[in-house]
Amino acid sequence: MKFVKFIIIVVIGILLQNYNVFAKDIIYSINKYPEENLKFIKSSYNKKGTKDGLIVGGSYLENTIEDNDTKYNNYQIIVAKYDNMGEISWKFTYGNTKEDYIDYLEYTYNEENKIDGYIIALEKTYDVVSQENVDDASATLLKLDLDGNLVWEKTSGSNEFTKITKIISTLNDDKQIDGYLAIGYKEENKKKKACVVRYDKDFNLIWIKQSENQEDESIEYQDITTTQEENKLIGYAMIISTKKEKAPEEKNLVHIDREWKKVDIVENSLEKYQTTYLEKANDGFILYGITSDVKLKKGEKSYYLINYNSENQINWETIGEEPIKPSKRIILYPNDAENIEEYMLLYENSIDSSKEVLKFDFEGNLQKKIKKIKNDYYTFENFYIEKNTLYFVGQINCPEDDNCEYDKNSLLLISDEDTVIEVQDSDSTNIIIGVGIVIAIIGIIIFKKSQRKN
Repeated sequence: MKFVKFIIIVVIGILLQNYNVFAKDIIYSINKYPEENLKFIKSSYNKKGTKDGLIVGGSYLENTIEDNDTKYNNYQIIVAKYDNMGEISWKFTYGNTKEDYIDYLEYTYNEENKIDGYIIALEKTYDVVSQENVDDASATLLKLDLDGNLVWEKTSGSNEFTKITKIISTLNDDKQIDGYLAIGYKEENKKKKACVVRYDKDFNLIWIKQSENQEDESIEYQDITTTQEENKLIGYAMIISTKKEKAPEEKNLVHIDREWKKVDIVENSLEKYQTTYLEKANDGFILYGITSDVKLKKGEKSYYLINYNSENQINWETIGEEPIKPSKRIILYPNDAENIEEYMLLYENSIDSSKEVLKFDFEGNLQKKIKKIKNDYYTFENFYIEKNTLYFVGQINCPEDDNCEYDKNSLLLISDEDTVIEVQDSDSTNIIIGVGIVIAIIGIIIFKKSQRKN
């Protein structure tokens, strides 16, 4: 009889274990403004150079302004630090009455090559009512120290940016950070003139290069990353988009040498992909995004990862088998080690709208699915991984059938488990049926034994 009870306990434990197939998540939110959205996340550091929490960045709706029967939404930027206990250590806000958003967020470094703060790129702000300086469209850089204090503010010159879209740090031969590259564009007559700027470590201008446009075209540098050979910087990969009047968009993948003199075309037909992004690799670089060239049902799309080596040849290529939404951006995240050992890929499944994370090794081999979140009112904008813990930032949208205090809250979601066993609905049903049958059989055995005793 004791043995039978033991079997029942084991079976019930198995049943409960298979019900608990998703990791538990902890949710934080600024939860102060009617609309909040976080788009950037990084680990934070103290003055000793030790990681001590998270830095998040995004925007919030301060208020709505009415002037001459016209309404303006006063969005401002926000950068906040969460400590390891989930408490906000400090907040930095900035902006005039114009809609202000963070275009990019990156670390800054001191002379000892240690992180000493954060750089924020955004468009120059102004007052929508007075319209003062509204025609002086230019990019602005803000530096914060590790305590969230504004160190300085710089506005790009007339020959530089209207908007900065990405900033990357550059390395010297000793693998020490010696400055930054920023890409973006200057808008003239409603057309974009692509720009790349070289800064020193204090963001003083070293040189600027602009695209040579025809009269009827806009050129934009859409993404940039470093290229490496044996863990040494050898150049940069960049995606260039060209739009001409009454003509389809053209996208080229190019490689530029370290001195920014020699340009090689790697791929000149990127428009065949639905989306294109770049990420660093141990050898060369990675092009990734969404493609329809997959072995799925007609009309479904999935991810692709292509590693170009230092010779600009394809080293390996991985094509996805998961249907994903092309309207949602996918994000490839490498681990922070000098030698990249693995990548994580975040996307949204087009079948059930679940947010999923896959793990790949450094050669593009799929290892496993480590996260699956079925939640229609979460929007993920970015994510970060630290020691098997996943951190997601974005927005929580109030469900239509709920009565929320705020319609759109900022979202910081933390999962303290790196592995999630995904059990399909059919598998779950089979498990429940199977376990139910086992319990029924055991019940019959107990019943018959009790009859015999009687």
